[in-house]
Amino acid sequence: VCGLVCFHPCETRCRRGQLDEAIAIRELKRYAAEHGGNLWKKRAVTAPATGKKVAVVGSGPAGLTAAYYLAKLGHSLTVFESQSEPGGMLRMAIPEYRLPRDVLEAEIKYIEDLGVEINTNTEIHYVESLFQQGYEAVFVAIGAQHDVKMGIDGEESHKFIDRLAFLRDVNMGREVSLGGRVAVIGGGHAAIDVARTARRLGCKEVTIIYRRTRNDMPAGSEEIEEALAEGIKILELTMPLKVVHENGDLRIECIRMKPGPIDSSGRRKPEPLTGSEFTLVSDNVIASIGQRLMVSDQFDLPMGRGDFIKVNRDTLATPKKGVFAGGDAVTGPASVIEAISHGRQAAISIDKYLGGNGIIDEALSLLEGEFTPLEEAEEKRRPQAPTLPLKQRLRGFGQVELGYNEGMAVEEAGRCLRCDLEEDN
Repeated sequence: VCGLVCFHPCETRCRRGQLDEAIAIRELKRYAAEHGGNLWKKRAVTAPATGKKVAVVGSGPAGLTAAYYLAKLGHSLTVFESQSEPGGMLRMAIPEYRLPRDVLEAEIKYIEDLGVEINTNTEIHYVESLFQQGYEAVFVAIGAQHDVKMGIDGEESHKFIDRLAFLRDVNMGREVSLGGRVAVIGGGHAAIDVARTARRLGCKEVTIIYRRTRNDMPAGSEEIEEALAEGIKILELTMPLKVVHENGDLRIECIRMKPGPIDSSGRRKPEPLTGSEFTLVSDNVIASIGQRLMVSDQFDLPMGRGDFIKVNRDTLATPKKGVFAGGDAVTGPASVIEAISHGRQAAISIDKYLGGNGIIDEALSLLEGEFTPLEEAEEKRRPQAPTLPLKQRLRGFGQVELGYNEGMAVEEAGRCLRCDLEEDN
């Protein structure tokens, strides 16, 4: 999964980038995962059973990661998922052209093969009930599963579509009809996913409306370029004011924006440009401006900034004894890799809480043979991974990024400066 959907922040720290271009770490991890066989699984070690029971509420990336590591530490794990299938946002919100379902299914099966029990169609409203069932620790990883409303007139129209519901319906194979014109409001990864999905459903005109400049969009530059190549328009420095339902169309009344002073995000705050109002006509509108948490009051967990669950940032422990929380339920909508990181931290903290040492990392095999680092690396850029031809992309949800072949992977691995090596004296 990481080799497919991670936004590779590690590459920004790669020292090779100071010479020419960072190592394509994500692509190499993907190649290893796809071509390495199951040898690593055979070598993986699982600790003896501890007799300790842990409940995980939510089967998204944070919940599954915590369950994986805690099961390997010998604990008995049960994951409770409210939806009909496990995976959380990995299944419900990430389009198949980015994350094929067989990849997700295989990783979930591996976690289940470790002895993790996943109960779907099971909604937990009362954390205390889990302790009453004999669980000694609980990890709340329910995500932020509700869209943030824009608060503009006309948002209540049935043609103003819920973004998460839209992606969930598409990913679950349900019939979705959008018409020929769709406007997507927002500039993040999710907005790009919505727009590209709409194109694959046959929409001829897909326009992304974003209030800042294109360079300020939180979405990755690769995603933006792919969206543009697929015929999606980006209307930057534009703010919707209201939506009017008229004669079967949606008339989106907008105003042009101009960059203002730098705000707390480090970007220039957009300001309305007086007298620049205009109207955009569309069949449907999908807003993708953020997500919020809705949690049962019976969880009895304190809420912090942004109405997300308040935790100790180092341990992810809540003030309620034995209850930990992580992922989007704590941070707000973030990336898959950030949720996975929370799952790892939760596993460490919960294991320590249950009396363990919290060590979840396994020792790597020693390097076979000798390795002589490059004394002087010549400038050489990374090979570009192939992608699905543009004409084929819009015919369905086939995977767009096709990954390295063996020759490309070997070539790219050879660019590594091996900063991790230490001289053996």
